[in-house]
Amino acid sequence: MAGHYRSIWNFNVRMGRHRVKLKVVVLIWLLLFFGAWVIYLSYAGPDVCKGELAKDYICDNYSKGIIAGSLCPELCQLQKITLDGCLSKDASYQVYEGTLKKPPKRKRNMDEELYIKQDLNPRDIRFSKPASGTSMEDFRIMLSAYLKTHLGEGKYDIIQSRILDIADVNNDGKVSLPEARSMWALLQEKEFLMMMVLGNSDYIPKLLGFCGNMYIMEGVYSYRLFGTEFPSIIDYLLPGMVSRYFKRKMAPPWSDKAHIVVGLLEFVEEILDGPMGNLYMCNVNELGIGYTGHSDVKVLKVEGILTEQAVQTSLQERACTVSADCALGENCRSFCDSSTGRCSGEIIQPNLQRVCHMLRDYLLDNSPYEIRAQLRVLLDKCEGLEKTSTNMQMDHSLVLNNLKSLLWKQVSHLKKFSKAAKGS
Repeated sequence: MAGHYRSIWNFNVRMGRHRVKLKVVVLIWLLLFFGAWVIYLSYAGPDVCKGELAKDYICDNYSKGIIAGSLCPELCQLQKITLDGCLSKDASYQVYEGTLKKPPKRKRNMDEELYIKQDLNPRDIRFSKPASGTSMEDFRIMLSAYLKTHLGEGKYDIIQSRILDIADVNNDGKVSLPEARSMWALLQEKEFLMMMVLGNSDYIPKLLGFCGNMYIMEGVYSYRLFGTEFPSIIDYLLPGMVSRYFKRKMAPPWSDKAHIVVGLLEFVEEILDGPMGNLYMCNVNELGIGYTGHSDVKVLKVEGILTEQAVQTSLQERACTVSADCALGENCRSFCDSSTGRCSGEIIQPNLQRVCHMLRDYLLDNSPYEIRAQLRVLLDKCEGLEKTSTNMQMDHSLVLNNLKSLLWKQVSHLKKFSKAAKGS
C-alpha cells in the first residue's frame, strides 16, 4: 500500500513539474511576443511614416495650381484634415488614419475618422499628364483607352462618367487641367481604379474626396478580420500555432464575426454577374478585409479584385506545362491546356469557394453549439464548389443563401445590428 501511495505521489510530482515547465514556456513566449512588439513599434514605425512630407508634397502642388481636389481646401488651407496614425509598410506608399475636424457646434457634429492613401514613389513623374492644351474630348479618349488596357475589352461608359463626375470638383460641367491631372494620377493606383469600378458599394470604404493623388475615405474600426495583425518580426518569432491562438483570442465576439461574414457574402453576391460582369477576388485574403464599429465588413485591398476579361486575358497569355502554372494571385486558377501549352483562362473556383475556405476557422471558432454541425456541413459544401460542375449556378446560389440565412438568424435580433441597419 505504501508503494502504491508513493507511486501516486511520484506521478503527481511529475505532472506538477510538467505543468510548471509548460507555464514557463508560455511565459517566455509571452515575454518575447510583447518585447518584439515594443521593439517594432519603437524602431520600425518612424522610418516609414512621412506625414509631413506627404502633406507638403500635395499642398505645394495645390498652391501652384498644378492639381485640384474636393478636399484640398480642408487639407491645405483650413487645416481641418490631420494625418494621425501611420499604417504604412512602404515608405513610398503612405497609408494613414486621419481625422476631419469639425467645429464644435452640436453634440452630433463630431470629428470624422478617415482612411487616407497616397503614392510618394519618386520614380513616377506625377501630375504631368494630360499635357497642357489637352481638350475634354482628348481626355475622354485617354480614359477610354486606359480602362480597356487595365480592365479588358468592354463598355465602360458608366465608369467613365463616374470618374469625370468625381474629377469635376467645382461642378461646372467641365474638367480643368489641374482636375484632369489629379484624376489621372489617382487612376494609376489599381485600388482607386477598382473603387471606380465598384462604384458606391456598401462593402468598400466610402470615398469622401481627394487632393491630387491623395485619396481620402471613411475610417474603419479594424483593418483586419481578426482585429489585429502582428508585425512580421513577431510572426517570425512565434510558432504558427501560438500566433494563430493569439489572433483568434483577439478576434471580435462570434456574433460580430457572423455579421461581418454576412456582409462579405453579400459582397460576393454583388460582384457576381453585376453591371461590370463577373469580378474575381484574385488576391484578397483576411489581411485585406476590415470592419466598422457596427461590424459592417469593408473590403480594403480592392486592387486584388479583377474583371473576368482581365483575368482571362492574363491567364490565356501564359505558357504552361501543368495547371499549377495557371494561377493569378492567391485565388484565381485555370486549367492548363496540354494541346496548346497555354492556360485555358476559365476560372476553376468561384469567389464563394475561396471566401468559405478563408473563413472556415473564423466562423467555427466559438460558434453556437446548436448550429455548429449545420455550419460545418454548409462550409464543406461551399469549399467543394467548382465552376466546372454542371449545376454550378444552382449549387452556388443554394449554398450562398443557406449560409447567409443561417448566420443572419443568429444576429438579426441583436440591437446593435438593428441600430446599425436603421442608421445606414
